Amino acid sequence: MDAGQHNPDTESTPIPLPVLLPPEPQYRCPDDVHTISRSVHLARLASFYPKCRHCQHRHETGHIAPAVVERIQSVEQQRAPQRSIFEPDGVRGVFLNQITPQAAGQIAGALASLLWEQAPLVARTQAVKKNAAKRSGPLVVIGYDERSASPSLFAAVADQLRLMGCQVLDVGQVARPCFNFAADHLQAVGGVYVTGSGKDAAWTGLDLVGERALPLSSDTGLELVERRFREGYSRATRRAGFQRSFQAVFPYEAGLWKHFHALRPLRVVAAIRPRSVRATIRALFAKLPCELFEVETAASPLSPLRHEVVLEELCRRVLKREAHLGIMISDDGCECWLVDERGQVVDSLRLSAFLANLLLTEHPQAEVCVASEVMAALRPLLKTDRVADGGSTRGSMSDSMRATQAVFGGGQMPLYWHREAYPSCDAVLTLARVLQGLSRSDAAFSTLLQRK
Repeated sequence: MDAGQHNPDTESTPIPLPVLLPPEPQYRCPDDVHTISRSVHLARLASFYPKCRHCQHRHETGHIAPAVVERIQSVEQQRAPQRSIFEPDGVRGVFLNQITPQAAGQIAGALASLLWEQAPLVARTQAVKKNAAKRSGPLVVIGYDERSASPSLFAAVADQLRLMGCQVLDVGQVARPCFNFAADHLQAVGGVYVTGSGKDAAWTGLDLVGERALPLSSDTGLELVERRFREGYSRATRRAGFQRSFQAVFPYEAGLWKHFHALRPLRVVAAIRPRSVRATIRALFAKLPCELFEVETAASPLSPLRHEVVLEELCRRVLKREAHLGIMISDDGCECWLVDERGQVVDSLRLSAFLANLLLTEHPQAEVCVASEVMAALRPLLKTDRVADGGSTRGSMSDSMRATQAVFGGGQMPLYWHREAYPSCDAVLTLARVLQGLSRSDAAFSTLLQRK
């Protein structure tokens, strides 16, 4: 064959190059763990799937019919802006609409990831055996209030904390002061309390605490939890943690007894929402010379009476029973409102001054913490110039009291803080202090409130 002649048998066949298709975008619904395909995303968007309201991909409508797209856009324009579930002192939202068990678990996981980072590292030496116990996870206390939605969120929180390798101590259904006591008593580095306190019955949420029961607020660490929740986190260990129960009510009540002594016979009318707090006060008054008259706070187990209705009935019953005072305790066991012998609700500033001055007679050199917003109004009513700024959140008040060793913190209506082993915001302690003040004099409650 001539050199210039074409031979197809000897010519190499070109190898076709692979066709590289662009990767299909992945979508993930808010609070979901697994991704979904574009087709599933479009199907959910076209069917008005609830989570699409908050999805960052909700504007990618693809080949959805123009009429449906127009309706989606119309609904979005009419809808009010969605509020954040993170508030200054905790997490709050409507159950299932804004806060689901899965979201509650992820918030607890975000807290756990931060606690792992704060945990000290343990040095390994040659003396440590290969089968020695691994680094133990953070000790976290969990509890919940009496709301019907709380158990489901509580279970999700416990599961996620165990998955994150935490040592979980379950105190069960308790009031918030008892939960805080357990967190401090057990020397936990963190805690999660499931509660919707401060909101109506459809709401739920989480209150978080750090070491020594320090409330995590927007200025004491809650902002870090929120950022970790938004950005995501990973597990610090492959080893799952454990969960144990702890009966916190008995040591908590034992610690209250020392405040209920040397009391003169007094008549007290009480409207107490949490059943556990009601049981505690009944047990305390059973051994006191004081008389206790209770006001019903619910029309049925699932239908609590409105705050205004209960407070009005409390004032009426104080007059009817010729009582020395009345007290209303909210559903978290922290907030309380006092009523004097005239059936009038006590001003929170006057009550804060009364409690602070009472404690200053025992600790004249101690400091008092006052909320920033009422500093100018409350300071002239106090018997000391040693007044510290308590900020405007629960976390800042607790942090300020720890730093100054203050005996009292007030001004955050209707919260009153007392120095125990840790700064305690407990309505039962507030009642004990008021009873002590009334027992030192024969003067009426309203008269004592006007004194400096």
